[in-house]
Amino acid sequence: MGTSEPPKLVQLVLVPVLFYIGVKLSLAFAVMPEVVVMLWLPNGLVLATLVHFRLRRYAYFALLIVIAEIAADFPTFSIVEAALFGVINVLEVTIAYLLLRRWHFDPRFAAPSDIVKFLFAGPVVGAFVAACSGAAIYSYFRGTDATYFEFLRVWWFSDATGLLLVTPLILSLWPGASDTTGQHVALRWFDGIAVLLASVVVAIFLMSDKGMFHGIHVRLVLLFPFAIYAAARLTPRATIVVTVVLAAVVLSVTKNGRQPFGELPIHETVYQVQQFVFIMTAMSLGLVALLSQLRSKTRELEVRVHERTAELRAANEQLQRLAVTDPLTGLLNRRALLDLMQREMARALRHRHELAVIIFDVDRFKQVNDRYGHAAGDIVLRRMASVTAEMVRDTDILARYGGEEFVLVAPETDEAHALQLAERIRRVLQSSDVSVSADRLHVTASFGISMLRANDMTPEHILARADSALYAAKTGGRDRVIVDTSLPVRP
Repeated sequence: MGTSEPPKLVQLVLVPVLFYIGVKLSLAFAVMPEVVVMLWLPNGLVLATLVHFRLRRYAYFALLIVIAEIAADFPTFSIVEAALFGVINVLEVTIAYLLLRRWHFDPRFAAPSDIVKFLFAGPVVGAFVAACSGAAIYSYFRGTDATYFEFLRVWWFSDATGLLLVTPLILSLWPGASDTTGQHVALRWFDGIAVLLASVVVAIFLMSDKGMFHGIHVRLVLLFPFAIYAAARLTPRATIVVTVVLAAVVLSVTKNGRQPFGELPIHETVYQVQQFVFIMTAMSLGLVALLSQLRSKTRELEVRVHERTAELRAANEQLQRLAVTDPLTGLLNRRALLDLMQREMARALRHRHELAVIIFDVDRFKQVNDRYGHAAGDIVLRRMASVTAEMVRDTDILARYGGEEFVLVAPETDEAHALQLAERIRRVLQSSDVSVSADRLHVTASFGISMLRANDMTPEHILARADSALYAAKTGGRDRVIVDTSLPVRP
């Protein structure tokens, strides 16, 4: 809760100065003969200071606040009265802060629970304790026709309303404070209409007298929709500012004697104004905290959904690759080969292009496995795949057909060029030994080539002829290339 940075010199001086100004402003709102104000502003500043600095320089702040109280109250109150009032103010904010710290209050008002914690710690408990003490001191020194409980009620609500208005405002505007709990909504044309309507309503209240405007009853409840609209559309910081502005309008109207609730005794008018401002502010803060929490959870959910979607997409892509890839060599597998061959055959026949198919395998591969083990055989197959892959075009199709057999499909390649390609691969394989443990194996391969014919309907037809040519290369001595020369089958 708050910041770990110690107070700076300018802040150490500014806080008591602002407290003094807050006292003067609060006394300016006094409408009762007993000089009990409608709204007590400075305690909200002090509580925000304690929350922000976590009681750092507490004794310093407490002493200066008492001094500022004495300076601001003189000559309205005696030095003793002012000093006691200053101590009561320090007691109020200290109780509120200690409760907030115990309850792990978030000063950003990030959730409705933070509003509840703040309401109970500050306006309810802290302000009530101060009101009980302050009313007793006030009655003792300035006993008048007003009863102790009348003093207590007005004092309690003035402090409670001041804490509720000022503390969130100061915390949101404090240098370095963030406003990340709210969603920044792009203002639109209907926001301009809302501002215009709010201005008209505020002007009506400022010109009204005893709840009447040119013979029409106007009620403060008309301000509620604008507080709700701000909470729904704006960030927490902006909502707090709007609420403070609306509260200032209500207090100004009351201070000027226009009695927004009609002709009521001044005590009752003050109570009604405090009650209205308190409810409006608490409602706005609670609503904006709830909406901010929902927006935050929505953004978190969107992020998780996006991440999960990306993970699923990557997993699907991986599965697709595994479905068409040979795990040992990284080449296409038999299923992918047959699918691609079918497409290339159809395209070649449609455009009357040549298509060559080369099938090859490792000579005496069984002897490699028997002598060195299957791990050595895997090394040979991977070496064969990598060497061949470096020598083919991007448009060619290279796949592991099964066991030690590989198939190379070369689109738009005639028989002569297919023979040159196969010979080049054979020579490279022949000249590159494979290291297995401490031995170097001399590995060769045999090749069979067949060309696409007009009556080839499936990949198996052309592969069968290439396989026959490969068999001829094996029986002819291995390490050679044989081209299929079988006659076409008559229809």
